[in-house]
Amino acid sequence: MKPFKRSKMSVSLATVIACMPHPSLAIASDDYAIEEVVVTATKRAESLQDVAVAVTALSGDTLANSRISRSEDLVNLTPSLSFQSGGSDNGSSFNIRGIGTQSFSSGVEPSIATVIDGVVMGRSGMAFTELLDVERVEVLRGPQGMLFGKNASGGVVHIITNDPGNEFEASINAKTILSGTDEYKLSGMVSVPVTDTLGIRIAAFTTEPDSHINNINSGKELNGRKSEGGRIKLKWQPTNELTAKWSSDYSEINGTCCQFQSRSATAIESTFLGDVTASHNNDAVNISADIYNNSRSWGHSLDLGWDIGEYTFTSISAYRNWQSSANTDVDGTPLTLLDVNAGQSQQRQLTQEFRLSSPQNEAFSYVLGLYYFEQNMTREFERVYHDLFASILPATIPVEARKLGSQFEASVDSSSYAGFGQFTLNLSDDFRLIGGARYTQEELEFEFEREQAQGVFSSLAPVQAPYSDATNDTDWSFKLGAQWDINADSMGYLTWTEGYKGPAFNVIFEMTPDNTKPVEAEVSDSLELGVKSSWLDNRLIVNAALFHSRYDNFQAQAQDANSAQFTLLNAGEVRTTGLELDFIARPLQALTVSGGFAYIDAEISDFKAGPCSPRQSAINENSCALGSQDLSGENLPNSSKVKFNLSADYVIALSDRHEIVPRATYRWKDDELFSMDQDKEKSQDGYGILDLSLSLHATDDSYSVTLFVDNALDEQYVDAIIHNNIWPGAYDHYYSIKSERRIGLDLRYSWF
Repeated sequence: MKPFKRSKMSVSLATVIACMPHPSLAIASDDYAIEEVVVTATKRAESLQDVAVAVTALSGDTLANSRISRSEDLVNLTPSLSFQSGGSDNGSSFNIRGIGTQSFSSGVEPSIATVIDGVVMGRSGMAFTELLDVERVEVLRGPQGMLFGKNASGGVVHIITNDPGNEFEASINAKTILSGTDEYKLSGMVSVPVTDTLGIRIAAFTTEPDSHINNINSGKELNGRKSEGGRIKLKWQPTNELTAKWSSDYSEINGTCCQFQSRSATAIESTFLGDVTASHNNDAVNISADIYNNSRSWGHSLDLGWDIGEYTFTSISAYRNWQSSANTDVDGTPLTLLDVNAGQSQQRQLTQEFRLSSPQNEAFSYVLGLYYFEQNMTREFERVYHDLFASILPATIPVEARKLGSQFEASVDSSSYAGFGQFTLNLSDDFRLIGGARYTQEELEFEFEREQAQGVFSSLAPVQAPYSDATNDTDWSFKLGAQWDINADSMGYLTWTEGYKGPAFNVIFEMTPDNTKPVEAEVSDSLELGVKSSWLDNRLIVNAALFHSRYDNFQAQAQDANSAQFTLLNAGEVRTTGLELDFIARPLQALTVSGGFAYIDAEISDFKAGPCSPRQSAINENSCALGSQDLSGENLPNSSKVKFNLSADYVIALSDRHEIVPRATYRWKDDELFSMDQDKEKSQDGYGILDLSLSLHATDDSYSVTLFVDNALDEQYVDAIIHNNIWPGAYDHYYSIKSERRIGLDLRYSWF
C-alpha cells in the first residue's frame, strides 16, 4: 500500500501573510511556482499546506525584508495577532483571535504561549525579545495544548532560531534611521563547522535608544531603550541517529521607558502640565521622576533527538532566568505626588519535555509526550506619595513628614505536570481522523507581606503581616477532527479543540487576606473549519479558516471604579467568532502579491457584574452608579473586528549580478477598545499604515542595500489608552514610536 500522504503543496498564504519572500528566492523555477514551506506545528516537519491547523509561518528572509526585528512587531504580518501594551514588558501580552491575558499580577500567566526553540516562556514579558538569527516564526491560532507546553488556550507564537550548518557562513546587518527618531541596530552571525559532526553558531546584536517622547522638564527624550545580547548554539551529530543541540543566550535592555502622555487633562492637572497640551496626538511630557525599564534575560537548553528505528525520541531540558525593574511617574506632572511607583521582579523556570513520534506515513501515527514546568517568581514593589501641598509647607518640616509610602514583597511558586498526545488515523488515501488529549495538574502558591516604606511619615496602605495561600487544579482536554484531501491541490479540515489555563492569584500592591480568592482556571473549546488550496500550477494559494471559540471563566484585568487600582477577575463567559482569509499570488515571474484578512467578533457573552472606570461611575455612564455594570453582549478589549494587509513587490533585473526590488505594504485595523469596562474614552479609531522600500540586491544574496520609508502617510496612533489614577476624569496614552514617518537605510552583507 502506498504511504497515506497526499502530494505536497507549496507555501500557504498564511505562511507569508502580507509579506514577501527574499527576492532572490521569489523565483523558484522557470514556471515561477511558489515555494514549499515546512513547519513543525504538529511537532513534525510537514508542508504547511498538509497541516490541519491555522498557522502562519514567517521565514527569516520574510522578517528581514519587512524589517521585523522584535517579536511585538509580528502583528504587522499576522492579522489575527495583536499586541496588548501595558506600558512595560511586564504588563504587556500577545492576543490571538481576541484572546489574551494582560495583567500586572505576578500570579497569572498568559493565554498565548510564547515558545523559543521548543521552550515555553513562563511570563508575558519574556515574549518580547529581539528576533536574532531566526529561521522562522510560526503563529498557531486557537487552543494548542495538545502539543505545546502549558497555558496555550488561545494560541502559540513559536520562534525557531537557526542551527549551525555544515558549511561556513557569516553575515552582518546594520539599520539606521535617517529621518525621525535617532536609532540604529547592528547584528551579526557566524557559523563554523568545527568537525564533520560538530558545528557552532554565534549571533549577537546591539541597538541604540529609539527615544521619541520629549520631557520638557529635563529636556531629555524618553521611552527609548538600548539593548544588546547574543546566542551561542552547538550542534553535535555523533551518529546518523543521534543529534544534540545546546543553546545559551543572554540579552539586556536598559531604557527610559515607559512614561504615558496626557491625552485629556482635568482643569487642575492642566495647570501643572506647563507647556504640555493634552491631546490625542500628544508626544510630550513634563515630569520630574526618574523613568526606567530595565531587564535581563538568559537561559540554557539541551535538545536531544534520537531516531530509534522509524521512531523519534525527543528530550528538551531548559533553564531560564528573567529579571526586570521599572518606575513610572504616576501623576504625570512636575509635582512629586507619585514619582516612586517602582517594582522589580525575578523569574526562574525549569522545564523538561519528553516526546515520542511514530513513523509519519503509516495508517496510524502519533506523537506522545510528558511535560514538567516549575517556576518561581519574586517581586518587590514600592509606592511613595508626596502630599499635594508639600511644596508650600515650611522648609523646617522634615522631608519624610511630607511622604506616605508602602512596599511589598511577594513570591509565587507554580508547577505543572502534563501528559499529552495527538494521533492521526488514515481511513483512506485522502481522508483521515485526528484526535488528541492532554492531562494537566497545576499547583500554585504565594507569600505576601506589605510594610511601611523607608524614609516616610506613614504607610500609604495598611501594613500587612506575612501570609500565604495556595490552590491546585487538574484538567482533561481533548481534540477531535477530520481532514479530507479534496484533490491534489486542496485540503479541508474540521477540528474541535479544548483549551485550558490554570488558576491565578491577583498578587498586587493592595492585596489582603480578604481579597485573595483565587481566580478560577480558564477553559475553552474551539470549532474550526479550514480550507487550504493551490491554483494555477501553484502560482496562487488561497487559505481560509472559519472559527468559533468559547471561553469560560476568562481571566482578565480591569480597573476598579472605587480605588482606581487594577484587579484580576473571571469575566464570566466570552466567545470569539471569525473568518481568516489569506492569499499569495505570482501572476508574473517578477511580481508577487500577497495579503491577509481577519474578521474577529470577540464578545463578552455573560458578565453581569463587570467593572466600571472611575469616570463612568462619576457620571453614571452605562448604569455605573454603584461601580459595576452588565457587560453581557459587549466587545472584548484589544481586538479590532477587521484587520487586513496587502503587499506587492516587483523584481527588476539590472544585470546577471544585480536586481532592484520596489516593495509596498499596506495594513489596516478597525477601531480598538483598550479596556474591558467599555469606557468610550479608551477607544481608538481605525487607521492604516503604508510602508515603502527600494532594495538593491546581489543575485547571489551576498549583499543588499535598502532605502525605506515606514508609515509613509505619517498616520498617528497610540498603543494603549488608560485612565489616570491621580486626576479623576483624566486620560493618558502611550504614543507609538511607529506613529510618525521614518526614513531609514538597511545594509546587509553575507559570507558563505
